[in-house]
Amino acid sequence: MHRITRTLCAAALCAAALLALAVPSFAADANSRAGTVKITSGSLNVRSSPSTSAGVVASLYKNETVTLLSKEGNWWRVEYANGKSGYSSASYISEVSGSRAYRVKTTSGNLNVRTGPGTGYGVKASLPSGRTVVVLSQSGGWAKIVYNGKSTGFVSAAYLTADASAGLAAVRLSVPSYKQTDSRWANILLGSSGETMAQSGCTTTALAMTESFRTGTTLTPADMAKRLTYAPAGWLYWPSNYVTSVHSANYLQTIYDLLRAGKPVILGMKRASGSQHWVVVTGFAGGSLSASNFYINDPGSSTRTTLSAFQAAYPNFYKIAYYR
Repeated sequence: MHRITRTLCAAALCAAALLALAVPSFAADANSRAGTVKITSGSLNVRSSPSTSAGVVASLYKNETVTLLSKEGNWWRVEYANGKSGYSSASYISEVSGSRAYRVKTTSGNLNVRTGPGTGYGVKASLPSGRTVVVLSQSGGWAKIVYNGKSTGFVSAAYLTADASAGLAAVRLSVPSYKQTDSRWANILLGSSGETMAQSGCTTTALAMTESFRTGTTLTPADMAKRLTYAPAGWLYWPSNYVTSVHSANYLQTIYDLLRAGKPVILGMKRASGSQHWVVVTGFAGGSLSASNFYINDPGSSTRTTLSAFQAAYPNFYKIAYYR
């Protein structure tokens, strides 16, 4: 009997260990925000990875508030319980405007979380100094917060501080990467220009990346070259479903906003000589809105992986393009 009990316990421990490995554990950090579940009925699945085929680890319900950790394509990585995270479809979560991460800062003891904005309301939880929460709103010295994933309550705003490392939330889109010099299409001619993909096909290659991502199919630069129309000089005409902008003011913010909307951005930059090059901006590391925090797929380079590295070679803004 004892042998059977030990065997069953060992099996249970192994199963628990496997489950812990299968589901990533992350708590709110300085880049976290809050979102509201927007469904009409039923529940929203939280999955172990950003895929509809991944296992369901939890459920979220209509109008629940949940901590948003980062965005990957059309999936939010959410904290659904204290230190436990998973992935939910971003189509059913609306980001709470103005929500921001703060850190609990007390000199001794814990910070009480109350059911309402005042000391006359009951205490429902307590938070240790150093814990990160997301503030939804503030009024009269009290802050409404979401903590431990999706619990909400009120705390004295006097004991919250904006972390110095707090900034914009991270975003990462799974955009395929192609190189214009790939031997499979490097020598393809672009229209009647006489220019090859390897010589002048950075924009065509960038479009192959964004269109592959948009459609969920594999569209190579060779495929795109057949679909696109080119001017005699080799410049391409943008597809009708693409928007372009030459406005350089706050273009990093524009790119970030598009990434948050789940859209990769094609960015063109120039040198002083006038020569230009195009890349695809695929993500943001989180934190301050600086070029070094943006990830890129560069059709012409295997070493340039950040926007700051691209700017070092092509320092002048030219244009952005993205699909509607």
